[in-house]
Amino acid sequence: MIGEHAFCPTSGASLSREVHYDERGRPERVPLSDDLSPNAALEAPLTTGKRRSSRRALLTYFRRCHRRHAEADDDLYRRAALALGRLKRTATGRQERDVIVWLALGDRLARDGFDVDWMGAHVEPRCPECSGRLTYAEGADGPVARCGGSCCESRIDRLATIRETVRSLLAKTYPEDSTPDPDALAVL
Repeated sequence: MIGEHAFCPTSGASLSREVHYDERGRPERVPLSDDLSPNAALEAPLTTGKRRSSRRALLTYFRRCHRRHAEADDDLYRRAALALGRLKRTATGRQERDVIVWLALGDRLARDGFDVDWMGAHVEPRCPECSGRLTYAEGADGPVARCGGSCCESRIDRLATIRETVRSLLAKTYPEDSTPDPDALAVL
């Protein structure tokens, strides 16, 4: 992931607060080793995160975030690993972005009976077009998100676009299940 919740896209390790600048002046951070990714500092380059991370990185991030809210749960971690593998294999194009996979994972785990309310605190929805930050305004039916960078002329609700992308990934990954209503997704 990029932004506030960035992590190493290879290992899933947390990133240092200290910023280093590359030869072109771009800020990058060092992956930090911990018990979930013990060799992160040795195996991964400086990074600011990526829009698409490995399955391993997302699972490590998932476990790290879950441990901030509850005790370790091996059943949840096994279920998350299976669902992540399936979602990552099925995802194409924009569906491959970490934010979309994370939200789809949350919905899948909620359907399996797990508490996933905590997952919303560890994701920052981004513009589906340019991956820029979103700005929020109150609309007639609730909050409306628009691209903060104004990447396109239309003023459509980016959250609706994100929900539809998550819904389509779930429908493609789990065709045997009923497709959730975009407004009824568990995390977003």
